Amino acid sequence: MIGRQKIWEVKEYDRTRAGILADELKISPIVTGILLERGFNDVKSMQEFLYGSSAPFHNPFLMHHMQKTVERIELALEQQEKITVYGDYDVDGITASSLLCIYLQERGAKVEPYIPKRENEGYGLNDDALKHIYEGGTTLVITVDCGISGVNEVANAPQGLDIIITDHHTVPEVLPSAYAVVNPKQKSCSYPFKQLSGVGVAFKVCQALEINRRKKAHEDASVYWEELTELAALGTVADIVPLVGENREIVRRGLQAAENTKLLGLRALMQVSGCREKNLCSESIGFVLAPRLNAVGRLDHALDAVKLLMTKDSREAESIAEKLNSENILRQDISRQIMDEAEEILAKEKQVHTAIVLAKKNWHAGVIGIVASRLVDKYHLPTILFSINDEGVAKGSCRSIPALNLYEAIAAQSDLLTQFGGHHQAAGLTLPAENLQKFKKRFTEYVYNKLQAEDFVPHQRIDCLLSGTSELTEEDLKNLALLEPCGCENLAPVFAFENASLRNLRKIGKDEKHFQCNVYKGDHSYRAVMWNKADIFPSLYDNMVADIAFYPKINEWNGEKSVQFTAVSIRQKIILWDYRQSRSDKLQILRSFLQDGQPVEIFADAFEGRALQAEEEICKYGLISSYHKFAEAGTFAENVILYSLPVIPLRKIVKQLTAAGVKNCILLFNSHDEINVNSSMALSHPNENTMRDMYKIVMGSLRSAKQVAQKPLLEKFSRQLSENGLKILAQLDYLKINNGIITKGLIEKRLLKDAPLFTALQQERKRIEEIIKENLRLTRYEIMRG
Repeated sequence: MIGRQKIWEVKEYDRTRAGILADELKISPIVTGILLERGFNDVKSMQEFLYGSSAPFHNPFLMHHMQKTVERIELALEQQEKITVYGDYDVDGITASSLLCIYLQERGAKVEPYIPKRENEGYGLNDDALKHIYEGGTTLVITVDCGISGVNEVANAPQGLDIIITDHHTVPEVLPSAYAVVNPKQKSCSYPFKQLSGVGVAFKVCQALEINRRKKAHEDASVYWEELTELAALGTVADIVPLVGENREIVRRGLQAAENTKLLGLRALMQVSGCREKNLCSESIGFVLAPRLNAVGRLDHALDAVKLLMTKDSREAESIAEKLNSENILRQDISRQIMDEAEEILAKEKQVHTAIVLAKKNWHAGVIGIVASRLVDKYHLPTILFSINDEGVAKGSCRSIPALNLYEAIAAQSDLLTQFGGHHQAAGLTLPAENLQKFKKRFTEYVYNKLQAEDFVPHQRIDCLLSGTSELTEEDLKNLALLEPCGCENLAPVFAFENASLRNLRKIGKDEKHFQCNVYKGDHSYRAVMWNKADIFPSLYDNMVADIAFYPKINEWNGEKSVQFTAVSIRQKIILWDYRQSRSDKLQILRSFLQDGQPVEIFADAFEGRALQAEEEICKYGLISSYHKFAEAGTFAENVILYSLPVIPLRKIVKQLTAAGVKNCILLFNSHDEINVNSSMALSHPNENTMRDMYKIVMGSLRSAKQVAQKPLLEKFSRQLSENGLKILAQLDYLKINNGIITKGLIEKRLLKDAPLFTALQQERKRIEEIIKENLRLTRYEIMRG
């Protein structure tokens, strides 16, 4: 599929005002500019955001049913009832379970965690689990990060088992008939901050319990409990809830707490994963710690992750941390394998322009969601991957693009499904495998009818376009660190250079899925890495001039610090995809570029053009044109493919396409095409040997007849005779051509150079040979330089 260049959305702000505010706050105007752009308009609001509020936490008792919850838990503590904390198998659920269990243990509770197995129990409460828990002596279940939709499960729960639900997910119209329901999203809840994660809600329960304990002990209850914030931060970042308000404060304090955490398991996980233990940021959680906690829930049992975070045994901590790290490596290997298999299946699809829907037997159901996300990142299409088990049941994980409400799109096919659930951007579903093809057809049609062409074009937010030869310094980045923790609704700022020079491009990584380069702007240079984007490598070249968007960071190596970039988008006037050296079948590459239904114009010579015209699918999605069009002042499709080797200078072609606003130019011709051009010129521009053979054919035909018709003769000897050859023989008086009838002329020895057409064709042939050699030899830099 043709790479869709991102549309840049450059944010604007009042740079003069940013400078005034920066002077007052004594920070970089880059930071105040970004804050202005994000709605902070004065010194006070900026100061609170950057440095924290004097009263960061709301009263937990403002939550509906919080008082009732505290009273019931206190009763269980007094009477030494067995409590089970029932969580989810993702990081939010794992950390919420661990946090609440640790707090209750410290209060002397008989408490243990329960995490359902993803594979055979699925998400949330289930009847068998509640029965098993009750039979084990539990009289109070407290859910964390789940339970709000468990109407039937709560109704079917054993009598004598009280259930308190603490959750943060969307509240259904009908609530479970639990002992208490704590969820800030309830209509009846007056809690001012509605965007807590599951672990955030568990954290508020602990705060409420601690306030209650202090009051009973006549201690100061005005300062809120803020221990175990490292666990609250882990789940909050991993669950991608907005990092504003109370969430921001939880994560800010949690990152600081993690640096000196007393949790042996977290410390062991940080060490085994290579996570830095000082100056932690949200990226450390999102890309290092959270994947390892998540992996065990995807491949095995998330309860191991809870045990890790709760353990007080250093040897056990090290052992479980090693296991989680190994599980993550295995998860990465499985992800790569599924990704490769998905790409192979995708390459065989005739058309993929609205959505990607793929299925395979026994893909790992716990990993396909990760792969679906990667496919969305790569192709910017809604994606569903299905794993089909031995019983013929297909379990799917879905990820979407912003323009499509995935939940609604799946709900529209609910008659084909066994079950489904999710939200706008991610969902899961189950259906009989026999319904897969019907579901795929209906789902892709739904997306086609719902979205417009522009919805499939990815956008890139740019917070700050650095003008001129502006330098990003270490001091700027120290100031930018004040924006941390970054995440949902407080995104890490993206910067951009226009007309930067990219040099020393090379692929990196075990599978060469990434690449790095040096970015030169003015007198300054920076090292840049782009992750999981090696697929765009054929569109890049050394010394290219392009616009580049990036996240800046300070890198330290051998005691030396430097500013480095993580690139997220590279923008060019025209993208030149170069497959001239590729060993892949160019017809197969052509088909892949036609998959997504973008407008494509294919330029080919007469011979290859006729062959492509015979391909129904190619004619359906691509316009086949002749290179003669470049002599006209015509318009072109957004995407142009040079399929055959052109005999027009490539630099001239690309310059013309750039001026016409073409977005992508794909070079599919290669050195094998040079043979075809030379073979064609052997007839159209015949040399002495070819002319000698043509003379024999014509004279042989005239030996048995006084005259022959030109057209039948050319058709009979189409591979040995050409119209130009006949004209040359006529110029030498060997034959005469009158109204398409050929007769003998003078039989005298003549020199080929006496034929003006022969001389002109030899000169033209030499020029064309030079052009085609140059078209194959030129680097992309030389082509684009013009």
